[in-house]
Amino acid sequence: MDNNNFYPDSTCNARVISADTLTGAKNYPWTQGEYKVPKVLAELVIQIDSESKIKLNEPSYEIKRIEKQIFLTQCRYIAPTDKVFIEGYIRKNIEYAVRECTTNSGIGGAIKDTTVHIPIKAYTQVKFEDFPEVSPNFPPRVARYFDKKRKGKNIREADRSNIEIFNEPVFCELEWSAIFDADIDDKGVPIDGFCNEEEFQEFTDKSVVYLCLKLLQKQQIYSPYDSKDDKCNTRNGVKKSFKKPSSASNSDWNFPINEILKKNNNY
Repeated sequence: MDNNNFYPDSTCNARVISADTLTGAKNYPWTQGEYKVPKVLAELVIQIDSESKIKLNEPSYEIKRIEKQIFLTQCRYIAPTDKVFIEGYIRKNIEYAVRECTTNSGIGGAIKDTTVHIPIKAYTQVKFEDFPEVSPNFPPRVARYFDKKRKGKNIREADRSNIEIFNEPVFCELEWSAIFDADIDDKGVPIDGFCNEEEFQEFTDKSVVYLCLKLLQKQQIYSPYDSKDDKCNTRNGVKKSFKKPSSASNSDWNFPINEILKKNNNY
C-alpha cells in the first residue's frame, strides 16, 4: 500500500505512540556465596511476667475453663546492640457459669464466654552465637569546584555520591510457648443462702509466660567443597559450610556489644 496516497481515518486512535531501540547495559560479577539461607544467630527462652484486671461480660460464680494462646506482633532487633524488643498478646477465651435462678438448695444457670487480648511487652539482652551482619549507609558526599570568575565556590556545579546498603533483617521464629497463670477473685459478692459461693465480674490475672525464640538472618554462604583443605571444614566427620569474611562483617556495627563495652572500659 502506498502511504503517500493513504489518508487515515480521523476517528481511529490506533497508532504507535513512541518507540526506541535500547542499548546494552554492562554488568559486573559480585560474588558473595553460592547459597543464601537463614542463619541461626541465637536461640533463647524469655520469661515475661504479666498482671492484668479482666472484666467478664456479666457476673459469674465460677470459671469453668480458660483457653490460652500466645501471639507475637513484634520481634525487633536493634542494630548494633544486643537488645531485642518483643510485643504481642495473650489470647484468653474464658468460659464461666452465670447464675439465672436460685432455689433453697441449688443454683441454675448457663455457660457463657468472654475473649480478651492481654498485651505483653518486653525487651531482652541476647547473647548471640553469631552476631547479625548489618552495615550502615555511607554518608552522602559532595565535591565542589572553584569558580575562576567569582573567585570562590562554583554554585552552579557539584558532584555528589549517595550509597545505600540494603541489609537483610533479623527475624524471629516462635518455637514454643508456655503460660502458667493464676486467676484471683478479690471482689466477689456472696450469694445468699450458699456458703462459699460468690458472684464476681472482675478478677485479677497473674501470668508467667515463657517464649522460646530463634533469631535468624539470611546470609550468603559458600559450599564446604570449595575449600582445598577439607580437613578444615570437617568436624566429627561432618562437613560444615562456611562464609568468606566480608567488609561488612569487619565494621564496628558488627562487633558484639560485649566487645564494644570492653573497648570503652580499656580507654
